Amino acid sequence: MKLTVLYGTETGNSAGLARKVAKKGEKNGVAVELLNLAETDASAIAGIENPFVVIISTWDDGAPPPKCVPFHTSLMESSDSLAGKKYTVLALGDTEYPLFCECGKQIDAKLSDLGAEPIMPRTDLGMDFMVSYIGWSKNFWRTLAGILKPAA
Repeated sequence: MKLTVLYGTETGNSAGLARKVAKKGEKNGVAVELLNLAETDASAIAGIENPFVVIISTWDDGAPPPKCVPFHTSLMESSDSLAGKKYTVLALGDTEYPLFCECGKQIDAKLSDLGAEPIMPRTDLGMDFMVSYIGWSKNFWRTLAGILKPAA
């Protein structure tokens, strides 16, 4: 059983949540691979054969984190089929901005447009993300358990 966590961050919040997901996965016997979106492009998603989660913050008013602009651009320009891929998006943002969690919304929409199948709806977290993360994590692992269970 394997999970891939792709994270995009500028201040470290998304990376911190990615490490939490990885720690919980390892505790549950799930091998977790972490991929920093600042170090990859959208073509990496095509090679993922297991469920994946994208954890990404929105920078300023609707933009991807500056370090993740190349990934975001390559995904938005991609036409590669992602049929058969299973994913979810955990978006971080600041509710003070009109385009709250816009980067996560764009990534979720594009993954779906390319044929990937969401395993649960995108979740948008505000500045109190650690409180909200706990509920997301419980729901995520419950959902993932149903997907990763061995076939009878």
